[in-house]
Amino acid sequence: MKFGIRKPNIKKSIKARTTGKLKRKVKSSVNPFYGKEGMGYINNPKKAVYNKVYNKTSINAFNVFKKSKNSFYNIFIALPLFFIILAIQIVYYCYKYLFMGVIWIINKIKSLLKNKKEEEQ
Repeated sequence: MKFGIRKPNIKKSIKARTTGKLKRKVKSSVNPFYGKEGMGYINNPKKAVYNKVYNKTSINAFNVFKKSKNSFYNIFIALPLFFIILAIQIVYYCYKYLFMGVIWIINKIKSLLKNKKEEEQ
């Protein structure tokens, strides 16, 4: 279970915003419980309880400042957490691609040496 700030997923947010009206109409015509409030507990109670707890214990990264009107929380807890997570992600991706680059360079050097040996023979 996630606690704190959720990492945003751009792909999923675009998918959610572009799911059309037609698709919702088709689903609601097939399933009489689709789109009605509280029907998640009837369709899949385990998933509904999990989502309820998840949404209560985590905060959307973009809505960190909307979640609380308490300026103490915003300045001393939410903002530093957001920047710490951002810094960790930046460092992670820098090291990831640096490591991949080093491996690529090593493979290129190996192939050049292999080609050079083949030319000498």
